Amino acid sequence: MNSSLKRLFVNGFPSLYGGAGTELHHQIILWRKMGVEVHLIPTGDGYRNERLYLEMVKLGVIIHASGDWSVLEPDDAILGFCNAEFLENLPQIRKRTKKTVFINCMTWLFPKEKELMKDGQIALFLYQNEEVRQKNMPILQALNGDPAIRFMTFKPYFHNDSFPYITDRTDEYFGCGRISRQDADKFARNTLHIYEYFVAPAFKRGLFLGWGDKSRDKIGAPYDWIRTARDQTEVSQQDFYRHCKIILQPTDTTENWPRIGFEAMASGSILIVDNRGGWRQMVQHGKTGWLCDHERDFIYYASKMAYEPHLRDDMAEAARQRGLELGGEQASRASWEEIFETIGQLPE
Repeated sequence: MNSSLKRLFVNGFPSLYGGAGTELHHQIILWRKMGVEVHLIPTGDGYRNERLYLEMVKLGVIIHASGDWSVLEPDDAILGFCNAEFLENLPQIRKRTKKTVFINCMTWLFPKEKELMKDGQIALFLYQNEEVRQKNMPILQALNGDPAIRFMTFKPYFHNDSFPYITDRTDEYFGCGRISRQDADKFARNTLHIYEYFVAPAFKRGLFLGWGDKSRDKIGAPYDWIRTARDQTEVSQQDFYRHCKIILQPTDTTENWPRIGFEAMASGSILIVDNRGGWRQMVQHGKTGWLCDHERDFIYYASKMAYEPHLRDDMAEAARQRGLELGGEQASRASWEEIFETIGQLPE
């Protein structure tokens, strides 16, 4: 069934690495499957050098010049995917269309988001996580009680084909790792302590993807048995998950709807993560992964996974099915149809 919305504009550009940009990539794949004409208005001039530029062209995505709002018509909807530049551009965008849609993929509100809510410049707020919607909606409505401003939750699409399920990881060592953008808050201060003290029947080999000076300044230099990579240009996500039997990822952040959860579940890497935020909706403790309240939990469950390969394999398969339930095409398509119906009803 084709979508009720015929074309959709996005201020931004998708990426292969990083939460919002990667999620946008997968949503565009689904939107095109739904028959939506997708238009991108990049935030900068270097978009032709982006890794996904040719893929977007092949998908039939129409790419405009950076900041070219003249292509917008009054009945067009434009979406910002956790994009601070979109918020800064909204006063200009609103001169062309009032159907402005913002997805905040954080658990907190941007100051500019609140400022624009006061002025009624965002018509629809979208959330990946219902708990975050329930938390943020009253705060925003207290700034502007206009009932025409809508708040909805959608099911983000995850394109499983990009992350094949891996069953033949080597037993010569026990592969473990963590992945994120280069952000010190993505690392708990006790990360290296946890990696040091969990035990395995084979030599441990770690891989930190998303490593930089700020990470080192916070937690120190990794052990010799832990390899680091700056981003996916040094180690692809697929090679990262091929290495990792477990994703051992304590952080100082509260995740909203962590993209790496879908990547790990699709790839067969067991998630050992914090018992808070979006992880609590994504991971079924003891069935599809492990939720941890303390560093002792991380150490215990990592060791358990190292010594119980059959349980690990069963959990990996259960997690793969869980990922399909949460981010599969059918569920996501239905939620986007509802979103598109709502966008069609927004005032021009």
